[in-house]
Amino acid sequence: MWSLLENLGAQSDLPWLVVGDFNECMWDFEHFSMTPRPAGQMQAFRDVLETSQLADLGFVGVPCTYDNKRSGNANVKVRLDRAVANPAWRNRFDYSLVQHLTSPCSDHAPLYVATELLEDQQYKPRIGRYEVMWEREPALQEVIANAWEAAGQKGSLGDVHGALRETMRKLCQWSKTKFGSVVRDIEKTRTQLEELMLMNADRMEIRRVIDKMNELLYREELMWMQRSRITWLKDGDRNTNFFHAKAVWRARKNRIKKLEDINGVIHTDSKEMGAAATRYFEDIFTAESNLDSSPIIDLIAPLVGEETNDILCGEFTEKEISDALFQIGPLKAPGPDGFPA
Repeated sequence: MWSLLENLGAQSDLPWLVVGDFNECMWDFEHFSMTPRPAGQMQAFRDVLETSQLADLGFVGVPCTYDNKRSGNANVKVRLDRAVANPAWRNRFDYSLVQHLTSPCSDHAPLYVATELLEDQQYKPRIGRYEVMWEREPALQEVIANAWEAAGQKGSLGDVHGALRETMRKLCQWSKTKFGSVVRDIEKTRTQLEELMLMNADRMEIRRVIDKMNELLYREELMWMQRSRITWLKDGDRNTNFFHAKAVWRARKNRIKKLEDINGVIHTDSKEMGAAATRYFEDIFTAESNLDSSPIIDLIAPLVGEETNDILCGEFTEKEISDALFQIGPLKAPGPDGFPA
């Protein structure tokens, strides 16, 4: 079966999902019995999945899919059934979910693969974000300066917040007209380049289209690098596929499917999970009015002198603020206004 998987994987780049009983597990912790599973067999399974570019989709539910239903030391429980898919399938179905069901008859657990969002997990309105690829356009500074000046006076933090929001709105409008869809533009330029080559067109015209396509490819790489949060690879090395896969993996990893509140109740609805999270942080950051901390504080010897305390309680200087900000990565800590640190 391993040879069949490798041959099928090499024949096509189409989205590919493989679900069923592989009669093998990937790791020791997926096998529960008195007899350990041969490491070579599991390694061979992992190798064929890597060669075929198939990744395990994970699961929810019971950990093992096979149970021989024997008692005592003769009992064997293994995760033999799983769902694996190639990058093309995982990119198309970002929110896929594999669930291990229970069966009263078979010794194997049925697998249920959901490829669509649940009713309570619909897409939220898109928030405008600062795109680092905008910096490839010389007109960016002028667009920002005009938008910031048009926002008027900034006499308070509220005015600054409003000005940032308005600047982001103007940037998004400018991006739609100036950049459009980078992926769509790449396909159009690629088609144009193929036509020029088939027509044996002028070399200067071909060079112009090649330069345009290289610029679009570089912008696409910057776009996915920003979403992947990868900082240890250099841009310009054509790492787009890696950045894209990393960004999709981050989105899947950061997605919260259920949340347990302080009372032990598990919530799956997005609004209920938001309310549970809000209550949790309100509880831990709210001081108890009937709590007297003086008996504890009196036992602690003071270590901060008056001079040091005056420094700590003093107003923040512009240098301290700028030093703290510039120590943050340029694309880190994106805020609700769409701008990173």
